[in-house]
Amino acid sequence: PRPRPSTARAARANFLTSDRPDIAFAVKELCRGMSAPTERDQETLKRLARYLLGKPRVVIHYVWQRAPESLDVFTDSDWAGCVCTRKSTTGGALMRGHHVLKTWSGTQATIALSSAEAELIVVVKGAAEGLAVRSLVQDFGQNCALRVHVDSSAAIGICRRTGVGKVRHLDTRLLWVQELVRDGTLEVIKIAGTINPADLMTKHLSADAISAHLVRLNCFARAGRAELAPRCL
Repeated sequence: PRPRPSTARAARANFLTSDRPDIAFAVKELCRGMSAPTERDQETLKRLARYLLGKPRVVIHYVWQRAPESLDVFTDSDWAGCVCTRKSTTGGALMRGHHVLKTWSGTQATIALSSAEAELIVVVKGAAEGLAVRSLVQDFGQNCALRVHVDSSAAIGICRRTGVGKVRHLDTRLLWVQELVRDGTLEVIKIAGTINPADLMTKHLSADAISAHLVRLNCFARAGRAELAPRCL
C-alpha cells in the first residue's frame, strides 16, 4: 500500500536530519508517531514545515585547519522528557576541531530511573560513536585522543570510578566505559549546559538558543537557494 501523506513527509524530513541538526529532535519526535498518525502529529508536521520555510537551508562550514589532536563528542540527555512513556532522549554531536562530522537524536530504549543514569547512557553512546570515528582516523595513519563532553557531574563521577557504587539500579553493560577512562583511552570532561551544542538534539529550544548552538557546530542558517544547487530545465 502507498504510504500516507503525513508518513511520507515525515520520512522526507528524516532524510534531511543528517545535514540539519536544528530539526533532529523535532523530526525524531514526529517519526515516533508515524505508525499511527494523529491530528496532533499532523499539526506538528505543519509546524516543522513552517520552520523550514523560514530557514530553508543550513550551511555547514568546513574551514581549513591543522590536523586536530582530539575528537570531541558532545552529549546530552533530557531525562524522562516524554510525558507519555517517561523515556529520555539521547543527543550528541561529534566534532574534529571545528568540523562537525555527525549528530544524532534518539529516544532511549529503557526508562532511566535517574538523571545520572540517563546521562551515563548518552556518554556510552558518545564513546561508541567516537571510538568508531577514531578507528577510521587511525586507518588513515593519524592518531588522536577521544574526549566526551557532558554536563552531568554525576555521570562523570560514575565514569571515573569502578563499579556501580551506591547506584544499584545501573545496568552493568554500561560500565565498560569506566575501563576506557582508567586506561586513558577516553577522557570525560565537564561542560556547562548552556554552551553544550548537544542540547540542540534533546529538546525544543527558542530561536536564539537554536542559532547559538548552530554557531557552536559551525553551522549557519541561510535563506534562498544555494548557487551550486542543480536546477530543473
